[in-house]
Amino acid sequence: MLKGQEIVKNRRETIQALNQAAAAELQAAFRYLFLSHYATGFHGQQVAEKFAAMAKEEWEHTSELMERIVQLGGTPFQKLSEAEKLSFSRTPPPPKNPTDWKKMVKDSLQGERDAIEFYRKLMKVVHDDPVTNHLIRETLEDEVKDEHDLAGLLE
Repeated sequence: MLKGQEIVKNRRETIQALNQAAAAELQAAFRYLFLSHYATGFHGQQVAEKFAAMAKEEWEHTSELMERIVQLGGTPFQKLSEAEKLSFSRTPPPPKNPTDWKKMVKDSLQGERDAIEFYRKLMKVVHDDPVTNHLIRETLEDEVKDEHDLAGLLE
């Protein structure tokens, strides 16, 4: 076992939680990318640009989480179909009307709030592991910023 793995007292639980997080981030990345192309209407362009930026950020989170899973000696989920089962969050379908940007933003706000709660709880699990703690803290900071930015779109 690598020294970097030995510092993690609850590796199995941590790997499982990181897989849940990676799955949720993957779903969020896809959803935001989809919405960035789907949103239309008067405010649709502004919302689409925000969703495109968020999609990139969520892809990065997915990659970082998978990298940490491997560092811990685990295996990231291997099939896209596993993401929905593993995810800590459920992804709502897009509104039928592509001009309903407010619904898109409100649904996205809920997803960010779910992520904030999940990562807040995960911080307690990984508090003794400085590497994973740092990763989760940075991810949590991004989710808090996204929540704030999305809420600002509704003002």
